Amino acid sequence: MFGRRKGPNLVDTDELDAFFDRLDRMTQVQLLALQAAWKATSREDHESAWTAVRAAGAGEGLAKEIDRVRDKAMGWALRGENSIPYMGDNDNHVRVKREAEEAVVDAALAVALGSRLDADAHDTLIGPWLRATEAFE
Repeated sequence: MFGRRKGPNLVDTDELDAFFDRLDRMTQVQLLALQAAWKATSREDHESAWTAVRAAGAGEGLAKEIDRVRDKAMGWALRGENSIPYMGDNDNHVRVKREAEEAVVDAALAVALGSRLDADAHDTLIGPWLRATEAFE
């Protein structure tokens, strides 16, 4: 059938759909908390986690899928039309989304790759998301 994907598909999963659904409902305060938690992670830990992402991509033939997940996350952060205007300040919400882009990409990859990553890399990537979302539950 024309257009059917062959091989692994990390983007079109229930887990990633649920992640983006929850992301769509985050407030500016929650997004700022996500960004702050991401920035609190050391540069060395980020680099180590991304080394693990690249290794999973190379070792399991997932490089294109990792790029698709990254593109979807970056697209979410750059799209203004999906944002929910809070108290009439949609421009600020769009700016906050863009500033949280790196944290969103990391969390999306952690969700998409799951157990394909070692525990340390997974925790580094998903940690800011968990801290930001659990703080508001």
